[in-house]
Amino acid sequence: MGTPLSDAAKALHVTIVRDLDELSTAQTESEIIQRGVDIAQAATGSRIAYLHFINDDQSSIELGVWSHDTLAGCQAVYDRHYPIAAAGIWAESARTRRACIDNDYAAAQGKRGLPDGHVHLRRHLGLPVVDEGLVRMLVGVGNKPIDYDENDVALLDMVARRIWSLTRQRRLLEQYIDLARRFRHVQELALICGFEYDVDEDRISFDAVFDPIFHADAFSERPGNLAAFLERVAPGDHEEVRAAVGGEATARRVARITCLRYSGEHFPAELKVEFRPREVGRGVIGIGILQDISEELAVEDLRQRADHDPLTGLPNRRHLDHWFSQGLGRRGDNDGVAFLYVDLDDFKPVNDRFGHAAGDEVLRIVAQRLAHAVRKDDLVARLGGDEFAVVQTGRVTRESAAVLAGKIVKLIAEPITALGRPLQIGASVGVAISYDAQCALDEICAAADAALYKVKAAGGRRYLISGTDVAS
Repeated sequence: MGTPLSDAAKALHVTIVRDLDELSTAQTESEIIQRGVDIAQAATGSRIAYLHFINDDQSSIELGVWSHDTLAGCQAVYDRHYPIAAAGIWAESARTRRACIDNDYAAAQGKRGLPDGHVHLRRHLGLPVVDEGLVRMLVGVGNKPIDYDENDVALLDMVARRIWSLTRQRRLLEQYIDLARRFRHVQELALICGFEYDVDEDRISFDAVFDPIFHADAFSERPGNLAAFLERVAPGDHEEVRAAVGGEATARRVARITCLRYSGEHFPAELKVEFRPREVGRGVIGIGILQDISEELAVEDLRQRADHDPLTGLPNRRHLDHWFSQGLGRRGDNDGVAFLYVDLDDFKPVNDRFGHAAGDEVLRIVAQRLAHAVRKDDLVARLGGDEFAVVQTGRVTRESAAVLAGKIVKLIAEPITALGRPLQIGASVGVAISYDAQCALDEICAAADAALYKVKAAGGRRYLISGTDVAS
C-alpha cells in the first residue's frame, strides 16, 4: 500500500470528485472544458492550466481553453491551430503519450521559448488522454509553488479523463440532436411512396414518388406485379413481403425490409399495408405506403451511442442518471436500491505491461461477467475507466446486497484470458442502500464511493456496505 493520505489530501480528493460530478452533458462543450481546466488547476495547486485537443492527423493541436487565472496573466496571441512539431516541451506529453513533469522549466532542454506576453513558467506538468489508439486531448498545469509529483499526475489524470468522457458524450449528443432536428424536417418533406395491391389479380401500382426513392430513371419501369416489386427487395426479405401483402380483410401489416435502388444501393424501408374489402365485388385491396427509414435508424443509432459505453456496450453515466431520475428500478412501495460501486484492482499494470488493447479486452470481459451476475431488473453501467456501477433493485436487503457484492468480488477474481494472455485482477466494491423513493444518484453514489475508499485502503479485493466494518 502507498503512503496514507493526509486529512487535507482526502478533503481535496472529495472536493475534486464533487466538482467533477457537477459536470454533465447538460452543459455545452465550452462550459465543460472551461470548468474542467479550472478544476485541474485547483486539484494540483497550480497557478496556470490549459486544455487543448489533438486533431485526428496527430500532427496538429487545436488550441482549446486556458484557466481563468492563466488568461488574467497572459497577453500572448496564438493561432487556432498549432503544429506539434513546432511546440516546445509543453507538448512533449502529446509526442511521448505519457505524463511529463518539468520541475525546473528554465533549465529544461527543448523548451523553445514562449511567445511574448506568455506567463513565465517555472514548473510544468503535461498529460495526454489517449482514446482508441489516438491522443485526443492534452491537459497541462504549471507554476505549482512546490515540485509536481506522481500524486499530481494521478489527480490530473482523473480530471482529464472525466473531461474527455463528458466532451465525447456531449459531441455524440450534439450529433444526435442535430440529426433528430434534421429528421423532423425531413419527415415534413418526406417522400413517402404510396401503392395499391390487388391480391386476386396480382397487380401493384406505385405513385410517382417511387422514382426518387428508388433512383429510377427514364428507362426504369415501376413494378406492375408482386414478382417485379420483389426484384427491388433483398432476397432475405421476400417471404416477409409476401406475408405482409397476403391479404386479409381489415388486417394491417407492418414490415421492416431492405430494398434495392436501381443504382444498386441497399436501403432500409418500412412497409405498411392495410387491406379493405373491394367497393364492388368480392375480395380485398391492399392500400399501403413504403418509406425510406435510413435517417430514422441513424438517429436511433446515435441515441444508443449517446447512452451507452462504446467499448463495453453497457449503459453509461448519462443513462444511469436518467434511470435514477425516472425511478425505473422501483416496482413497489417497499422496494429499495442497492448501489454497488465496483473498482478494479491491479488493472493499471495490465495496461502498462500488455497495452491498452489487452486492457480494453479485460474491461469487456468484466462487463460480461457483471451483466451475467445480476437479474434482468438490475442495472450494470460503466462509470468510466475501470469503474462500474451495479444497481440492485426490488426488495433489497443488506443480506441480498452482501451476497451480490461477494459474488462480484469472486467473479472478477477468476482468471481472465485477454489476447491470449492469462491475467489476474480483482475488484473492490463499495455498497450503499436506500429505501428513499426520491433518492438521487449523486447521494447514493457518494455513500458507495466512501465505502469503496475504505475497501481500497484496507487492501482491496473485498466489499463494504456503508455503515459496517470492512468484509474480508
